[in-house]
Amino acid sequence: MSDRLHVLTAIYQSDRSDRSTALTVSLATVAAAVTYLIGTIAFYDKLDLLGWTICLLPSPLFCVAAFQAHLVNLAAVRARSILILERTLLDAVESPGSTLDRDVIGVAASERASNLHTATTSQRAVILLAYGGVGLIYLAYTALLLAKATRHMDAWITVPAVCYAVLLVLLVLAWRDCLRSLVL
Repeated sequence: MSDRLHVLTAIYQSDRSDRSTALTVSLATVAAAVTYLIGTIAFYDKLDLLGWTICLLPSPLFCVAAFQAHLVNLAAVRARSILILERTLLDAVESPGSTLDRDVIGVAASERASNLHTATTSQRAVILLAYGGVGLIYLAYTALLLAKATRHMDAWITVPAVCYAVLLVLLVLAWRDCLRSLVL
């Protein structure tokens, strides 16, 4: 094997490892967000003891959503890199007249199944349910806690409400960019 192939193989293995790590980190942050939600909702009746600071409780979820957008974008970049490297490596080692179906091996197969742009209709629905469901839960949680904080803040509740609205717009724009980057 040539030095070029060794280098490409090393880069390929690194990208695959990074992509796997990003998925693990993504799952861990989702688990942390779920734990946070359950923990704060479990003490919903005691939250009035926090006074006006109740309105700050949704802010970690916005950070998690932003981090998730970053991870999805990173995964898309890694997938694109892995696809290019796989094609290059296969071109270098595949014999003429080979009947190897490149669409059913490697990252091409997993991308076709899990990418919103290339997945089957039922998989697209599941992907949208997963991400959309989380988004709706975050929004409902934020609205619930802002409503609870209103009795401690009166008209001042508009300040955190506007801040969360601005963060929401930024998150929607970031997620829109993530969805665009998933097109391979």
